Amino acid sequence: MSTRSGKGNRIGLALCGLVPLAAGGLALARALGAFGDAAARRPVLDTGTKNFAATTPWFWPVVAAVGVVLALAGLAWLLALLRIDRLRRLRLESGTSGVTEVDAQPASEALAEQVSAYPEVRSARAVLRGPRDHPHLDLGVSAAAPADLGALVTRLHDEAVPDLRTTLGLRRLPAMVTLNLTGGRRTRAVH
Repeated sequence: MSTRSGKGNRIGLALCGLVPLAAGGLALARALGAFGDAAARRPVLDTGTKNFAATTPWFWPVVAAVGVVLALAGLAWLLALLRIDRLRRLRLESGTSGVTEVDAQPASEALAEQVSAYPEVRSARAVLRGPRDHPHLDLGVSAAAPADLGALVTRLHDEAVPDLRTTLGLRRLPAMVTLNLTGGRRTRAVH
């Protein structure tokens, strides 16, 4: 997930939580007499609002429509959060003669197999993400604790990532490598 969409989701979730929290806090404070005993004894809806809702034929359909719109917006937001940003197709070439695309998963799997074959590596996971024509690589490597991290990072930098970039014919392939050192009970992630 991008930083911008992550920030937007955090702001949206904060607002969706703060608005009902503030409304509930004000209602509780009113009921406990924070705004005076008279306010605590009064009904939440005054007589004019009750009469308006009872005598206006469009009031409840509008309330229902607003509820449906809010529910659909929440569902769309939830589906957007669940969407995986894994790249399915990779655009290798685009020009007047046409577009050349390949499946991104076999390239990712080949890189993961290559890195998994390194002696100090227990397992590897590679995923291409981002736009079709400017992907970036997310590479997760699990290595045994006494592994030489410097040599492993150098090999990833000098061999694995350039091999994939060359295979795909890309000029640039930004990569995020996550190293997990395992040995016994403790696991430490190095970014």
